[in-house]
Amino acid sequence: MLTLLFSSLLAFASPRPLFVMVDPGHGGRDHGTVKNGTREADITLAVSAKLAGLLRQDPRFRVELTRQSDESLSLFRRARLTKDKRAALFLSIHVNSSPDRKARGAEFYFQNELPPDQESMFLAHKENVTETGDESAQPVTYDFLDQHPMPGEVAAIVGDLLDDDRILKSSELSRDLKQNWHGSRKSQSNSVRQAPFYVLSQPRSPSALVELGFLTNDEDFHELTNPQMQAKMAEDLYHGLLKYKESMDKRTQSP
Repeated sequence: MLTLLFSSLLAFASPRPLFVMVDPGHGGRDHGTVKNGTREADITLAVSAKLAGLLRQDPRFRVELTRQSDESLSLFRRARLTKDKRAALFLSIHVNSSPDRKARGAEFYFQNELPPDQESMFLAHKENVTETGDESAQPVTYDFLDQHPMPGEVAAIVGDLLDDDRILKSSELSRDLKQNWHGSRKSQSNSVRQAPFYVLSQPRSPSALVELGFLTNDEDFHELTNPQMQAKMAEDLYHGLLKYKESMDKRTQSP
């Protein structure tokens, strides 16, 4: 059974087009953060569409968006769509806010294993409450466990192994996104963080969430609402995804 598990993991990471599910945060009745009539949901969709355009031009990637218009979509549905489409990677795009108008810069998140700090917990709670929806009680399962039924205790152990592998890859994805980001950062030391975002814990593929900047900061607001800067943000995210894919491909090709 373990041989099947690790064979599945190797096949999952093989050097083939990487299927990325890009998730524009919020949408529809959920506007997200709003400042001067500018809605987070519109910014995330604009940047996501630009990123998808770059990925479609590169044969090393496949890409779909969880939403392509201003529509409501629960967090559960975003995770379920990622599984149903068999996407290999999930990237959720958001915009931050803070009562501290000096807070600015991008932050990159992956699912927490260690206790999250208070600020990360508050942000995750805010996102989870606004978007989760009634469907969230339904778990999203691993394809491997769906295809290979096994006793409960064994399934739990295998599930833990799959979780560990997914969270490790998610941390590497977040790191690669940060390293290829050339915009402002809130902190050089903690802009890659862990938090209990529902949208990161439910997809069964490596997942990351990026907060592009703070809509509540005047400098970030100018960049977040500038189409040229949105294109630059999308380009940075594209290069981060490319770095991650190259790293995964080298790992599977090494003896």
